[in-house]
Amino acid sequence: MSTPAPGPAAGGEPPAPRYILITQCLQNDLFLNLDCQLSLPDSAVSKLLLDAESGDTLRTEGHRRTLTRAQLARSPLARFLDATVGSRTRGHGDGLLHLVNIRDWHVPGEAYDLERRQYGAHCEARTWGAEYVDGLGELLDPPPPEDGREDWGGRLRVHHVLSNTLFDFQHSASGRPEPGERSELTGLLDGLLAGELAETTHVVVIGVLTDIKVQLLLTGIRSRYNVRRLVVSEALTASRTLERHLAGLSFCERVLRAEVMTGLAETARFLGSRPDEDGRLPRGGAEEFASYSSYIQDKQGILSYEDARLRDYRIQASERLRRAQLTVGFASKFLLGLGSGLLLMALILSVLSVFYPHRVVWQIPAVVGVLGAGQIVTVFFTRPVRSVQDALAEETIYRMILESRSLKVALARYHVTTADALRRHTDPDRQLGELERQLEILEQIDTADFDRLKGLGVTPAPADDHPSGGDDPPRPARRSRRPRRGPRGRDRGRPAPTGGGSG
Repeated sequence: MSTPAPGPAAGGEPPAPRYILITQCLQNDLFLNLDCQLSLPDSAVSKLLLDAESGDTLRTEGHRRTLTRAQLARSPLARFLDATVGSRTRGHGDGLLHLVNIRDWHVPGEAYDLERRQYGAHCEARTWGAEYVDGLGELLDPPPPEDGREDWGGRLRVHHVLSNTLFDFQHSASGRPEPGERSELTGLLDGLLAGELAETTHVVVIGVLTDIKVQLLLTGIRSRYNVRRLVVSEALTASRTLERHLAGLSFCERVLRAEVMTGLAETARFLGSRPDEDGRLPRGGAEEFASYSSYIQDKQGILSYEDARLRDYRIQASERLRRAQLTVGFASKFLLGLGSGLLLMALILSVLSVFYPHRVVWQIPAVVGVLGAGQIVTVFFTRPVRSVQDALAEETIYRMILESRSLKVALARYHVTTADALRRHTDPDRQLGELERQLEILEQIDTADFDRLKGLGVTPAPADDHPSGGDDPPRPARRSRRPRRGPRGRDRGRPAPTGGGSG
């Protein structure tokens, strides 16, 4: 729990460099519990708990997300904690790092009822959902060293803070929030950032949710202490939507004057660690996240919407391609095994026909051998190989169509919902004309996308099932057979044009 902060060194010497890493709500309910209303979407969880370069995907068992130990070890969050907290336990790093883990910890009462009605049940005391994210416990709460010292040779001190209110600097002992009540976090930071210590201490905040808990935490730090080196990690924070995440970071940077760091290695060095000694840190999130802060607010909205839709489309397309590859692979193995078995049977029957010519006639092994050879020829020269090529080609085109659609829908959404387009007009005819023009644009977008899908042999669902401007991509129905063409290019089965009519 909280530990009193040491004062200045004897003899008037400046204190040794000190660092504070604050983690916010790294708990199962927000990352792994799909039944929790505050559970982050897959894109946000993947950003912190999956390595983007490895191609890992989230899996679920029942109502929980599951991650293997290897997947978690490769994640940006785990590797950052290992480079900062883990390296201190191994004797590396400069100065003293204070690790402050803040957890939501709710017991029945008026304060919790206020949050529950707005955000749903979450992080209830002594439940699995309130514990640290599965697999990160050893990094957030490392076991004590063998020598019995709690500060790992003056390099690390760990503090665990339980918060039962939305604002961590406020406490509610009786179940009713009281503005004047000192919280556990207040007492801890008052000691760590007292006086001149606030001007020389490096403070970094990571965790979720960016626009709620992280933003309120930074607001409390900025309003109570004169911290000059206050940083929030863009790569290690997330929220329910990308728009809300960007809005929270923008508030922290512009209003609270907190520095927004993107790189994980840069943030680790800011905390006095030397990540190069323990292995290279990942860049921290996909490339598109790092570029959002350079855009003005109106461009952020359109880019974040397009990126979210594009990520969903990529997940769908990748899953379809994976299933196609598994199906083709199973079919190829089946045909190869069947052909090999038939050839082996033909060989055995041929040997038996030599010794027992009256019981086993030569026609049987010949027929079985032909069937076996046919299966193997089918595997190597006909359908499966062609199916793989077609699947890869069509999947590439299908993904390009979805990427194009996501951008077109985002652009249409931006222009159709501007303040000028949605304002109330005094001229009904003009307003009706603008509505017709907007609907025509959306219909043109759908028509163009459906025509391109038909070129792939995919029949889109009717327009009634997919309203114009919707977020979901056209779902492939069944592959339509293309009509075979006759000698002169006319479709077979289609009646030839009759004479008559204007020339």
